[in-house]
Amino acid sequence: MKRKPSFAAIMAAPVMAVIAMAHPVQAQARPQGFHIPAQPLSAALLEFSRQSHELVVAAGALTADKRSHDVSGRFENEVAIRELLRGTGLLAVRNAGGGYRVTAGAPRADATPVPGAGEETPGIVVTGAQRRDQQILKVPASIAAHDKASMDRQGVRSLDDLVRLTPGLSNIATSSYGGETISIRGINSNTGASTTGIYIDNTPIQTRNYLGVVNNNYPLIFDLDRVEVLRGPQGTLFGSGSEGGAVRFVTPTPSLDRTRIYGRADVSFTQGGDPSGELGVALDTPLVQDRIGLRVSAWGRHTGGYIDRVSPTTGALLASNTNSENDMAFRAEMRIVASDRLTITPSVFYQNTRRDDIDLFWPSAGTYKSTYGMAQPDHDRFVLPVLNIDYDAGPFTVKSVTSYYDRRGERVEDYAPLSVSALTGGAMTYVPGVDFHERSNTITRQKNWSEELRLTSRDAGNARFTWVVGFFFQNSTQRYDQAEVDNIDTLIPALFPGWTTETFYGRGQLPGNVSFLEGLTYETQERAVFGDASYRITNRLKASVGLRVAHNHFSFVDNQDGPFVGTEALHYSGEQSETPVTPRFNLSYQAGAAQVYATAAKGYRIGGANPQVPTTCAGDLATLGLTAVPSTYKSDSLWSYELGAKGKLLGGKLSMAGSLFWVDWNGIQANVPLPSCGFGYNANLGKAASRGFDFQLDAKPIHGLTLSAAFGYTKATYRTDVFGAVPDGSDSAVLLARKGDDLGTPNWQSSFSGEYARDIAQNTSAYFYGAWQYSSAYHRTGSEGVNGYNPYTYRGAALNSVNLRAGVRHGSWDISAYVSNMLNSRAYTYYYRAQADQGDGGRAMTMRPRTIGLTATFRN
Repeated sequence: MKRKPSFAAIMAAPVMAVIAMAHPVQAQARPQGFHIPAQPLSAALLEFSRQSHELVVAAGALTADKRSHDVSGRFENEVAIRELLRGTGLLAVRNAGGGYRVTAGAPRADATPVPGAGEETPGIVVTGAQRRDQQILKVPASIAAHDKASMDRQGVRSLDDLVRLTPGLSNIATSSYGGETISIRGINSNTGASTTGIYIDNTPIQTRNYLGVVNNNYPLIFDLDRVEVLRGPQGTLFGSGSEGGAVRFVTPTPSLDRTRIYGRADVSFTQGGDPSGELGVALDTPLVQDRIGLRVSAWGRHTGGYIDRVSPTTGALLASNTNSENDMAFRAEMRIVASDRLTITPSVFYQNTRRDDIDLFWPSAGTYKSTYGMAQPDHDRFVLPVLNIDYDAGPFTVKSVTSYYDRRGERVEDYAPLSVSALTGGAMTYVPGVDFHERSNTITRQKNWSEELRLTSRDAGNARFTWVVGFFFQNSTQRYDQAEVDNIDTLIPALFPGWTTETFYGRGQLPGNVSFLEGLTYETQERAVFGDASYRITNRLKASVGLRVAHNHFSFVDNQDGPFVGTEALHYSGEQSETPVTPRFNLSYQAGAAQVYATAAKGYRIGGANPQVPTTCAGDLATLGLTAVPSTYKSDSLWSYELGAKGKLLGGKLSMAGSLFWVDWNGIQANVPLPSCGFGYNANLGKAASRGFDFQLDAKPIHGLTLSAAFGYTKATYRTDVFGAVPDGSDSAVLLARKGDDLGTPNWQSSFSGEYARDIAQNTSAYFYGAWQYSSAYHRTGSEGVNGYNPYTYRGAALNSVNLRAGVRHGSWDISAYVSNMLNSRAYTYYYRAQADQGDGGRAMTMRPRTIGLTATFRN
């Protein structure tokens, strides 16, 4: 008698479910078109088999309850099926006679698809630009993306390293304590709302700048999947903070199928400085197979100092290598697949940086010698909890991102040289025989609540119409508190015999020897609806239209007190609201592996209101024909026009991407300096144009050799003269901006690199990597005759950096030695000297001196 099979046997009997089409098996090396939307994996494999004419054998138990990724475009079969299986824990193994069998596999830890030996990658997958997962070569926009592997290879540890690799991206130091302003394509402003959106995944973290001294805090480069630089305005899908573009720091997604480890250790030695070291590890592990995954990472770094503090009178050493820094970061994320359709992903990102002293030195005292009378420490930390909820609604997906960004920064600055210079008309920065000290204590706090709800249609390659719609809300509170503590009672009689603080300023110090006190609070609210729709006119031609309508409200309250303010305490407040509309239009044409596109997009950033300046600025205001600073300044906006092309040639051995752009910028928010008193105010300074190009090429001419070149040209200048008021006793207005003057960014940027790798044993290869990065000279201020022109600081230096790395890769290990800034360039990245200085009172920063180190990386 036949035995009746059990239920388990019935389920296991078709252990090998054969998915086939009655078509002959074809060679799979030639790219072809695929249009497979995300769907249950078994159905997706059936569709792959139909479109590729390949036999696919899979176990029913393996594909159950799994979903595929969308695969749309032209790929080799090997690449297409690998992308289909990405994140499922399965691998497709090529059979000797043709076709594939699907097995349980061990995909790499990186979320980005990585090719096997001798295969070509379909490209880094980015989620920016159009707010959906797409291969970078398929996105009709200018994007630079750096994945974890390339950043490790190039020794990327900070935003400065990324800037040197990315043409069109600039990072200009704006203050003596090391504050920096990041800009894209010359859309640069060191005041007001940010011109560049800064994102950790989907959360904006940019900061409103105040007088060039409150700047963004950027994520440390460790547990990141990639960094995306989106050139051109992104206001339609990203909002008002992305007027010139956006930079996204994208974190890895927890694995649901296997445990993975990524670790990095580094030790280095800087010429003339203390040693540095770092250690970090990221653990990625499933808690419940295919249902719950957890990723945690911890990282710390000590950066040795290289600047000595010396006596301004004798040159005697006071402290050596004072500008050391200690950084740490922690991140945890849990991915919970609550059902086949619902995924919940809570995460938290914590970062803490402590710097013992600033990177500033006084060239008159010697290279890397500082004559400040005190150390100037800086402490900045943020915490970012985020809740992501993803729901698969069938024809579209729903994504909710709720986040809270909490940042606190504390800084100490030595204001004594600045005050002495102001009181002596620049004749000196210290007074011999007078022990004058002035300590500025500042605290900055930022709290952002944000919520984004986004619906995205399925991006099926054969769909004529796709769309994204969403709602965004953010409430941001930013507070700046400053107290200047000094012994001005000692300095005033020494400089002006017979005078006291009371007679000189009109009143004495506040309790605690405080000469200036300020509390400034900004509040910004943004509510917006946005959408983007794409229509495939033909199989190759696609048109897209996007629109964002927002309502923004800005307000501030400012309180100032102390003798530096005048005889009485000051209180100011102001507000304004705006309803900007930012459209975007795009037309793209896909011809095989190549694409051409044209884009017109509007960018925008909100205006604001000015706090008043102390009475000590009365002389500067009078020079400008003012008795008080303007109470408000308006928003500025721009239109950007871009024509681009990208694609792969020679079977994927050569990839290229380039674009031409023209930007018209109107009503530019800029800072008008009041040089004598050290303050300033914001105003709208006319029109500007930014035009140029960027180009990137990656080639693999022979086995083991990879060459990369990226270069760009940006010419950003004022298009009109801008005049202020006519001062009393003058017959001409003050020139605030001159037609043809630069906006303070380099014209040329380039990065050239090459890597040669060769197998030296089984599972072991040796490699050598070299890179040269260049950024041309630029102008920091307006030209001669423009208010704020400073002959000492007008010219910003060109920067050159040569970096080398050599190492061995064995299995999961990568051990390498490197040298950074090999030529030991000392060009100034920042330089300040008061316009009225009669002596050499300049202060400067440079790139870190030549550094040699060892790195060990583990990735399974």
